Amino acid sequence: MLKILSFISFLLFSFDALSSSFYSGVGLGDSSGKIASYKLNDEKAFSFSVGAKFDIPLFPIRSEIEYIRLRAKEEGQSEVLNKGFGVNTYVSIPLLPVLVPYVGLGLSYMRTNFDDYVKDKYYKSDWEIIPQYMFGFDLDLPTVFLASSIEYRYIKSKFDFDEIGKRKSKYHVFLVKTRIKF
Repeated sequence: MLKILSFISFLLFSFDALSSSFYSGVGLGDSSGKIASYKLNDEKAFSFSVGAKFDIPLFPIRSEIEYIRLRAKEEGQSEVLNKGFGVNTYVSIPLLPVLVPYVGLGLSYMRTNFDDYVKDKYYKSDWEIIPQYMFGFDLDLPTVFLASSIEYRYIKSKFDFDEIGKRKSKYHVFLVKTRIKF
């Protein structure tokens, strides 16, 4: 028990409050996925985030608030637009000196607009809390005010539409992100 308390004390008291930094960032990329039986092709993904990075020993952490917008289509059949706000936390795994891998978990408050061209129907889902799972690589040099990331996200959920009920959906999102550090 004493060893565990010593380790926790080391992590807490070796953290320097001045070693945190704030950032604002944007991300652009592709999203593809499936909603109900519709397979959706690659389309646009966009994110805007504001957050802070904490240089905790061993595993630096980033936390952010994000707006995300995903659009995907099935040619001539349907179009899906997801948008929402979320909170994401990333843990860096400093294995490489410049290109640092990370894993992340996010909770987003999202809604889906589903336009079915075949049935000439437009559906809007309720707002749902959706988990997101992230993996990526950071290029973050301490002496430069810009940082970049390449990120993969997996989003799986059930959106509840007013007229047609719950529909399962999953999305694969690839983002290239740039952050300005303050």
